[in-house]
Amino acid sequence: MNIMKILIVDDDLSSMNKMETILGVLGPCITADCGTKALHEFQEALSSEEPFDLITLDIDMPDINGIDVLKKIRTLEAENKISKSNRSRIIMVSGKSDKDSLITCMKAGCDNFIVKPFDITTLIEKMDQIEISYDKTIMSSPRGIPGRSKETLSSAGKIPRQPDERLRILIVDDDDVSRQKMEAILDDIGDCTTVTSGQEAITLFITAMQQKKPFHLIMLDYSMPEWSGVETLSHMRKIESSGKTGTGKSASIIMVTSHSDKENVITCLKAGCNEYIVKPFNRETVIQRLTKLKVIDPPNPPLSESAP
Repeated sequence: MNIMKILIVDDDLSSMNKMETILGVLGPCITADCGTKALHEFQEALSSEEPFDLITLDIDMPDINGIDVLKKIRTLEAENKISKSNRSRIIMVSGKSDKDSLITCMKAGCDNFIVKPFDITTLIEKMDQIEISYDKTIMSSPRGIPGRSKETLSSAGKIPRQPDERLRILIVDDDDVSRQKMEAILDDIGDCTTVTSGQEAITLFITAMQQKKPFHLIMLDYSMPEWSGVETLSHMRKIESSGKTGTGKSASIIMVTSHSDKENVITCLKAGCNEYIVKPFNRETVIQRLTKLKVIDPPNPPLSESAP
């Protein structure tokens, strides 16, 4: 497996965090919020003879703009006699898509160019266009992941749980009402963590696996901004199957959607969900799905009244 060393340079915290979330599964990411820090990190890496494999570099920064940082990096590489084939691969990140910006970046020595707002699919395409070696078993287009049958998912090894261990549950939904309703239903079943976006979900998902405390159950909203539920789900399954940070077991993931048509259901199942729930949902439906997946034991039947 190719472990990459990555430098992410951006003064926009949201964009930086998004990039780190996407690339963090490939190897350690160092972040810098200005050109000065970026050059310091780059020089430190050169001095330790552990240069960066990939650098994502924002064009518009307050102290030194990305173009000047790029030029300085290429100068330092030349001074250290680093060949073109061994130099860091640099992808410029810009809020502008005009032709002049692209030409300027290419002339300065960047390897590729990506426009904000970007998504995981676009970033993967840009990486595939340049000569860089990375673990494609983790980083592949979420929309291009081969389908997995429902039978395969049902028989996949679930994350083990001790008899007295509470479920670790992750609820992902950008709708406050739906998220709070799901938390209220599941709160007495396990320990719930809630987030409002796919990016946050992936970050917690990776952290939990690295800490050897992976989530047993994930309730994932289908329609979310930036990363959809399907993209988030697909990325989670790729991380699990890579074996890089996990236990070889899989979380039980239930997609929560407002769409009940056959096409959306098939899309969710192919992406790797174990079950799906259609909004608006109630406690009975949620418990039924969890019981079906053997996440929880069947509820005790009500006691029959004694005969007179």
